[in-house]
Amino acid sequence: MTNLVRSPLFSEFDSLLNSFYQAPFAQSNSRNSLNYRVTSEEDAAVAEVEVPGVDPSEVKVRIEGRSLTVETPRGSAFFTIGQRIDADHTTAEIKHGLLKIRIPKRDAKIVEVTITSE
Repeated sequence: MTNLVRSPLFSEFDSLLNSFYQAPFAQSNSRNSLNYRVTSEEDAAVAEVEVPGVDPSEVKVRIEGRSLTVETPRGSAFFTIGQRIDADHTTAEIKHGLLKIRIPKRDAKIVEVTITSE
């Protein structure tokens, strides 16, 4: 009989997965993660991250591919975002300890293909 050992990697994955289903703010079990909420509007994805007491100059927001990372001295948050985003027009603001990141959606590219026959 084989003994199965649960890897810590799966615990982190479970925490991340569970965090997407908690409301209104989700939090991973990791001690360095930030509370956050991600919502979808008609024209944008919006991430709200709690950053009370953090100076805006100490907050770093980075989009790489489909990943959005928020880093502060108090912790970090990581999101996977959709493919149809306009990363170049992303905006972020901090108001009353809440970082609001707005990532516009771009229209789906529609290409009509010409069919030829012999």
